[in-house]
Amino acid sequence: MQEVLRSPLAKRLDLELERGLVYATAEMKATATGNFCHWFVSGLAVNGLPTMLLDLAVPLSSTNPKDMTLEAKTFAETYVFPMAEALLSTPGAGESIPPLGVAERASLFEAHMAHHFVSGKVSGLTLQKQTESLFKMATFLEVVTPVKLIAQFQQVGVGTVESRIQRGRASGAIPKASEVRARKELLKKGL
Repeated sequence: MQEVLRSPLAKRLDLELERGLVYATAEMKATATGNFCHWFVSGLAVNGLPTMLLDLAVPLSSTNPKDMTLEAKTFAETYVFPMAEALLSTPGAGESIPPLGVAERASLFEAHMAHHFVSGKVSGLTLQKQTESLFKMATFLEVVTPVKLIAQFQQVGVGTVESRIQRGRASGAIPKASEVRARKELLKKGL
């Protein structure tokens, strides 16, 4: 594996890795909810042409730049390269996927809520913790009306969910909306 290392938390390219026909770049990002690594991976498809294979963002448990880089490299060896190598032979490699619409995001959110909470896979959480978790999932999926969907799911009023979200923000369990907006703006600008 060949690698080029830049300073972590730089702009767009913190890490470049190459293995066989696969080339992967990673950007380490610090967000209001934690750190993650955003991968863009390309390779030479069966027709011999370069093609994009993966666009993948994964959370990192590490907090300092050196450990984040080491964690990202380990993740690449274990998951990114094997997945990308498998995708090289697929006929759809490199096809762009249309962005999800409002209805699709809401539907995905509802499916994931049901999977974790209706099926009993997650139990023992207070309604406060459940709301915090659901709100973070909705934020990740960029759901347009998360409070309304959570209220319907929990069979409570919108005001109840809003109060729980406010408590979550006050405790630090949910990032403040202003912090999330500010961080998104910085990421858009590449800072």
